[in-house]
Amino acid sequence: MILPYIIKSAMALALLYTCIIPLLEKETFHRLNRILILGCLIMSFTIPLVHITGGTNPTVDMVRQAVQLPEVLIDGDAKEQSVWSWADIMICIYIIGAVAIFLMTVVQTASLILRLRKCEHITDNRGNTIVLTDCATSPFCLFHYIVMSRDDYANNRSFILTHEQEHIRLRHYIDLIILQVATIIQWFNPFVWLIGKNLKAIHEFEVDEAVLNKGINATQYQQFLVVKAVGNRLQPFANNLNKESLKRRIIMMNQKRSNKWMMLKALFVIPVATLAMSVFANGTDVSNMAKETTPTAAVLSTTNMQTQKSDTKVFTVVEEMPKFKGGESAMMEFLMMNMKYPQTAVKAKQQGRAIVGFVVRKDGTVSDVHITKSAGYAVLDEEAMRVVKAMPAWEPGKQKGKPVNVKYNVPITFRLK
Repeated sequence: MILPYIIKSAMALALLYTCIIPLLEKETFHRLNRILILGCLIMSFTIPLVHITGGTNPTVDMVRQAVQLPEVLIDGDAKEQSVWSWADIMICIYIIGAVAIFLMTVVQTASLILRLRKCEHITDNRGNTIVLTDCATSPFCLFHYIVMSRDDYANNRSFILTHEQEHIRLRHYIDLIILQVATIIQWFNPFVWLIGKNLKAIHEFEVDEAVLNKGINATQYQQFLVVKAVGNRLQPFANNLNKESLKRRIIMMNQKRSNKWMMLKALFVIPVATLAMSVFANGTDVSNMAKETTPTAAVLSTTNMQTQKSDTKVFTVVEEMPKFKGGESAMMEFLMMNMKYPQTAVKAKQQGRAIVGFVVRKDGTVSDVHITKSAGYAVLDEEAMRVVKAMPAWEPGKQKGKPVNVKYNVPITFRLK
């Protein structure tokens, strides 16, 4: 489902940002910081797609399962299924927000392109297109277009062209496209906006360093930035001179270059990414954790205590495995007849496959019922255990002709039509 993926992605980005970005934001490794920020964005979207399994249990694999129970289906009751759950409402709100940000981006971009088409175009010495506007506007670059007023072209051409040409040469527009896509997907996540602010500041740090390395006077360049740092961003894919990060930029230009050994702090990304993967990779259902707490751990703990206290041995595989009286078809019929799909799960459209583990005692009774693999929702797990606990006595398993206690597993699938 889309909601668990988006939640995991947002939480992964929050973890990566809070652990990694503060380590290097005051250092002068602008290229490294840029790579780390883009890496955090990309990892936050890929980590939830990684599938991590705990491996197979050889002992459990040896157990001969009971007949595979067909899917338990809900018939009719369309009125109950049509009721909106909180998950449906949250998905609706999320989609509205994402569509709104996307449409805003499209409108801003289209509006800007239409305006620029009416302006005069000149080609610079690097093959970029200079767009001259009649109105006073803060200079900015959009992909391979450099936009400035005619007055700036006549009086400040050198500073502006050098600055904007470096933005284009460093392909900052690619970063901004990635950032905008991430912002549309995670519009509700404050960390995506914070990371965007940091990325744009790093773009300016990187360009300022490149401009000063070309021999331009630092004092004159900083004075020019102060004069031109007005206006807001015109559209999401544009790099423009603005006052938002001007103080940080001037401080960074005058700051002594960081010791190269400080770059080793970037290695901290490895354990943080590993932690994020272990927590948010596919296999840990964060949405279910938020919705409800599964009692499986408590049940397993109780089962283990009961097994430890028992004086009789519990077998996994025996010569004659336990049998439900009447055979597998009778067991299937019993489960189907007694299974009741919880109405709360119907309303929330919750479905999944639970594997219920239990012990068939040597007298045929069923005990130590627990969830071996959760269906993903506590209410479904509880219903599966309820039905298994209600089973009548089985024909016990035998080892060397004697009845013994035997572990058993039954899979139960809950699925809505």
